[in-house]
Amino acid sequence: MGAAELGRELGDAGGPLLVATVASVTTFTHGYAVLALGPTLTLLRRRPTRG
Repeated sequence: MGAAELGRELGDAGGPLLVATVASVTTFTHGYAVLALGPTLTLLRRRPTRG
């Protein structure tokens, strides 16, 4: 449970920093692309549930 909480906290703190860094080095469009990358990868990695 501690590892899950640590991962969530790192994501909450690191996500905006990553997006802001990419947006400041390139453009806002690339920053938004990085922002959309997280949920996209999560959806692609989901395994189908047994029904």
